[in-house]
Amino acid sequence: MMGYTVIGICDDSQEAILELRRCIEAGMCAWEKDFEIKCFSSGEELLKEIEELNAVFLDIDMPVLDGIQTGKEILKLNPQCKIIIATGIVERFKEVFQIKAVRFVTKPFVQAEITEALEAVLNSDFEKTIHLYLNRNAYQILQREITYVRAFNGYTEYAVKGHWMRKDVTLETAEQMLDARIFARISRQFIVNLAYVEKYKNGQIFFDGQSFQVSRRNRKKFEHKYIEYDLKYRKKVVW
Repeated sequence: MMGYTVIGICDDSQEAILELRRCIEAGMCAWEKDFEIKCFSSGEELLKEIEELNAVFLDIDMPVLDGIQTGKEILKLNPQCKIIIATGIVERFKEVFQIKAVRFVTKPFVQAEITEALEAVLNSDFEKTIHLYLNRNAYQILQREITYVRAFNGYTEYAVKGHWMRKDVTLETAEQMLDARIFARISRQFIVNLAYVEKYKNGQIFFDGQSFQVSRRNRKKFEHKYIEYDLKYRKKVVW
C-alpha cells in the first residue's frame, strides 16, 4: 500500500483490538489523509505483513512471541515502521527502549492518549512525497519508502518495497528533489537512503544484502551526511 498511512494493531485480545480500532478511527478524523487499519492477533501474523505498515500499536503480553520479541523483529524487517506500545503492563516500560518505541499508551485506552500518539506518527519529519511511475501509472510515494535510486540515460529508477519505479529525470535533478537529510549521493549512478544503511566501512555501504562503493569524489560529503544522520536521527554509527 504505497502513498498513504497503514496502521497496524497487534493484540491477542479481540476486545482490545476493537476498542483500539475505534480510538484510532476517531483520532484520524482530523487528518486529511487516506489510511488503512490492519489487525493482527499475534506477533507471527503481524510479521508476515510488517513491510506494508507505517506504524503499529503493539501489545507486550502475547503468547509465543511477546511484544518485545516482535518489536525486535520489526526493527530488522521494517526499521521505518513506528512502534507504539499499547499495554496494561507498565512494569515492562523500560524494555520498550530496546525496540525504539516512539510512544507508550496504556490500557484501558484513553482517546486523548491515542490521538497524541497518532499525531507523533503523522507529524514525522520525513513525510515528503514524490511522483513516480510504475507500469505507466502515477503514484505519490513517501520518500522515506525509497531504498535507493539508480541512474540510466535520461531517467532514474527507484527501489520501493520490492518494485522498481521510474521518473524521467536525471540523477542530478532527482538529488535536488529528494530530502537532503535522508538521501546521499554515493557515485555518478547511485543515491541511497541513509535510513537503510546497515554499515559503512572502507568506502563501502551495506544494506538489504547488497554492497555499494562510495566513489572517492563523493566520499567526504557522504561521510559527513552519514554521521549527521546518525547523530540526529538514528544515533547508531557502525564504522
